[in-house]
Amino acid sequence: MGIRIPRGRRLRKRAASLVKYLGYKAGLVRLPYYPDRMYLESTNACNLNCIMCPNGIGTMKRKRGYMDWDLFRSIVDEMAGHVPVTTLHIWGEPLLHPKLPDMIAYARQKGIRPEISTNATLLTEDLSKEILKAGLGTIYMCLDGASAETYEAIRRRGDFEQTRANIQRFIDLRRQVPGPEPQVNVQIIEMQPTLPEVEEFTKQWRQAGVYRVSVKPFDSWGNQVDAIASLRAAEAKVPPKRWHCPNLWFHVHIYWDGTLVCCDRDFDALYPLGNVAGGVMKAWNGPAMQELRRKHLARRLDDVPSCRNCVEWSWWKPTPFQSFGNRPQE
Repeated sequence: MGIRIPRGRRLRKRAASLVKYLGYKAGLVRLPYYPDRMYLESTNACNLNCIMCPNGIGTMKRKRGYMDWDLFRSIVDEMAGHVPVTTLHIWGEPLLHPKLPDMIAYARQKGIRPEISTNATLLTEDLSKEILKAGLGTIYMCLDGASAETYEAIRRRGDFEQTRANIQRFIDLRRQVPGPEPQVNVQIIEMQPTLPEVEEFTKQWRQAGVYRVSVKPFDSWGNQVDAIASLRAAEAKVPPKRWHCPNLWFHVHIYWDGTLVCCDRDFDALYPLGNVAGGVMKAWNGPAMQELRRKHLARRLDDVPSCRNCVEWSWWKPTPFQSFGNRPQE
């Protein structure tokens, strides 16, 4: 069942989307609008060592930490009424943050729809009930395998049967919550080790009754790590002629310490764009961010490691009324 939006609100949303699309197409570098989506890194600590993750294989050298509650509140307070949705995850495992249920509840209270992406290994019954009560909008559960052999070779230190049980229990608890949210999305990443199991994975979780089963495109993290890039499935398509990355015009990515980055491909914050301690919009429209937008427009990316060889910009191409999720077919 979908979420019904009042007509007046829907029209305002479409008008705002059109303004943002025109700003993107015109190549504005100082934006007169707020981002569509806000990514907040609750923590970059993780309990797994996944083979397709810079964090998991030890490439990420950035200091581990947890977003301070006061910083989180200041960000949400500034963006409330302007940004409709926030994902409380960039790197790391958000369930490790001791105040995650409070973060979810605070964002919801301020009118921002909260989402999380999790490996679900820490999703106990008590924690499941807490985040359901807090008002979670969507949960993305990353399993990456239809068998223990595949899953445990990819998500090292994970227990396949326990994680499956955690997810199934959450689904069962979710059924007791009235209304269309939270939406439960179980996903598998499309890469060499998982390709033989994608069909079975999809079948299993559709039968389990989740809101959506996603086959997520493989992310090379900007082709910066050879050991990860080599996992890309041979069937992956060559991207089309490059367009300027929508992330810089539609999304804001904030690490646990307040550092603003272009997106999660800059996993070590080698190209920091400011700090939101002085205000999110001040940083999002600051000199460093404006200069990076200019570089994307001019295709001058040789000195931007996370962007130079990235192909993930081709996952989505904005349209007048949809900035996110519309993967181009060309």
